[in-house]
Amino acid sequence: MIGAISSDIDTLQSLYKGHGLRRPAYTYAEMEIGLANFSRFLERYDAKATLFMVGNDFLQSQNAAPIRAAADCGHEIANHSMTHAQGFRLLPPDQMEAEVAGMEDACQALLGRRPVGFRSPGWNLGDSAMTILKRRGYLYDSSVHPTSLMPVFKFLHWWNTKNRTGGDRTTMGQLDYMLSPLRPFMSSSDGFARHGSGGIVELPVTVVPVVRLPFWATFLLATGMGVFKASLQALVAMKMPVQFQFHLSDFVDFNHAEFADQVPRAGDGVYVPQALWTPLETKRELFTRAIDLIAEHYQFITLEQWAKQVKVRG
Repeated sequence: MIGAISSDIDTLQSLYKGHGLRRPAYTYAEMEIGLANFSRFLERYDAKATLFMVGNDFLQSQNAAPIRAAADCGHEIANHSMTHAQGFRLLPPDQMEAEVAGMEDACQALLGRRPVGFRSPGWNLGDSAMTILKRRGYLYDSSVHPTSLMPVFKFLHWWNTKNRTGGDRTTMGQLDYMLSPLRPFMSSSDGFARHGSGGIVELPVTVVPVVRLPFWATFLLATGMGVFKASLQALVAMKMPVQFQFHLSDFVDFNHAEFADQVPRAGDGVYVPQALWTPLETKRELFTRAIDLIAEHYQFITLEQWAKQVKVRG
């Protein structure tokens, strides 16, 4: 069966911009370390991943070499907006297009090509983005997260971002996306939640059939291997394709002493994801066990390759 591995390459600067980090902008080597660790991790499976990257990170000179190295290894580079605008869905059309176009230009300047896939920060997409992505020639989107826990995640994000304002307190897109199809599909011209024609390919984030529980690295860290194994068993039994999603922070050890002043703490008034305080070896061991099991049933391809297959089938 078809499988894919994707990762949102969110740096601390993208996640916590404007929130009083105790470090100068872009001094941290997380891009180099995280991408190198992730690439080595994937070698075990002879897999190429799809990396959703933020345009601003392309503009930092120390990030150029690791981004080029990832692309040269065959990993797909896709669009994750220019500034990691958490409230992407609520932006005016001109600002929304600037977020998409800015990353394209940065990618073109560094790698000599433009991305063909898009994922909104925080999966915070709305149907209004369809016109922009289609006009700009995108093959696919992968922002729809059709989980039954969407209202819970929305509330938790809102609660944990009390010191932010406006769109930064929103996440996970339109509520009707929680009932979207679970398999990849051609979307309609007026939105991402339905099969149709005139849209682009939608590659939804994988959830467990029927119960629609999440199936990605952050949820694995929070719930452990027992839930993961049961979820994978259900996916295999129903012959569901799988896209397993990581984040850059999953492959960086933020507990290292030299990074002590780089990472927010609970007392800073910002949400600190579990991946930022879990030791790298703990994460790597857990993720290896998980991908070993997925690899028993699935052949990994990039999201671009997968989207082309979906488009041919119509």
